[in-house]
Amino acid sequence: MPKTLDSLQPGQSAYVSVLNENKFTCKLMNLGIMPKTKVTMVRKSPFGGAFYIKIDNIQMAMRESEANTIFIQDIV
Repeated sequence: MPKTLDSLQPGQSAYVSVLNENKFTCKLMNLGIMPKTKVTMVRKSPFGGAFYIKIDNIQMAMRESEANTIFIQDIV
């Protein structure tokens, strides 16, 4: 089963492999989240629902519903 961004633990990085096309796709691409982009999980909110990620030294918050539409592949 393919892994999604929400499966990363804080400090882990991966490459975006596919964006599941839905209502978030345009927003995510405008934020710079595209295939082959390296993304790092900075931290997860203590009560769930939000993630803080880093792309190109820019940190941003993301909802769980958005993160589980981003498929990732491990860095080799």
